[in-house]
Amino acid sequence: MPRLRSSLLIIALGAALAHADVTTTLSGSSLVVTGDSSPDVVTIAGAPDGIVVSGFNGTLVDGSAVGVSVPGVEKLTVKLRQGDDRLTLMNVTLSQGITVRLGHGNDSVEFDEVYGGAVTIQTGNGYDGVFVYGPSTLNNLWVETSNGDDLVVVGGTWVRGDVNIDTGADDDQVHVVATQIGDDLDVHMGNDDDVLVLEDVTVDDHAHLDGDDGDDALFLYGYLWFGDDLDIDGFGDDDWWW
Repeated sequence: MPRLRSSLLIIALGAALAHADVTTTLSGSSLVVTGDSSPDVVTIAGAPDGIVVSGFNGTLVDGSAVGVSVPGVEKLTVKLRQGDDRLTLMNVTLSQGITVRLGHGNDSVEFDEVYGGAVTIQTGNGYDGVFVYGPSTLNNLWVETSNGDDLVVVGGTWVRGDVNIDTGADDDQVHVVATQIGDDLDVHMGNDDDVLVLEDVTVDDHAHLDGDDGDDALFLYGYLWFGDDLDIDGFGDDDWWW
C-alpha cells in the first residue's frame, strides 16, 4: 500500500507539472508575459485600470488559475515559446506598442478591438494563424511567419503607418479586407503555392505584392485605392484577378 500511495503521488505531481504556466513581469508601464514549452492558452483583455491576463485549458498565470490584473500597462511583450499556443488580445489599449513572439508549434494569435502603437507578430515553424480584427487601430503592423501552411487575416482595421506581411515557405494565405493603410503595404508570400486577397482596401502610399515562387493566386476585389505605385511581382506566370 505505501508503494501504491507513492506511485499515485508521483502521478499527481506529474499531472500538476504538465500544466502550462505563464508568468508576468511588470517594469514601469511595460509588461512581459512569458510562456513555457507546453501549449499555452492565454487571453489578455482590457480592464478599467489596466489589463487582465487569464489562462484557459489548464494554463496557469503566475501559478494561479485565476486571472491576474495588471494596472497601468502601456507596452506589452508576449513570448510563448514552443508548443501549440493560442493568444487572444481583446479590447485593450497599449499606446507604446505590442510585440508577440511565438516559438515552433501550431499557433494562433487573435487581435480583437486592439488600439496601440507599433505591433510586431512573429511565429515560428508550424501551421499558424494570425487574425487582426476591427475595429482596431494601430500605428504600424508587421507580421512574419516561418515555415508551415499559415493564414494571415487583417480585417476592419485602420493602420496609420505601414503594413508588412512576410510568410515563409509552404502554402500560405493572406487576406486584407476592409482595411485602411496610412502609408505603405508590403506583402511577401515566400515559396510554394500561396493565395493573396485584397478586398475594399485603401493604401495611401506605395503597395508591393510579391508572390515569389510557386503556383500563386492574387485576387483583387471591391474598392481598391493606391496613393502611389502598385507593384505586383511573382504572380506573372500564375493567376490573378481584378
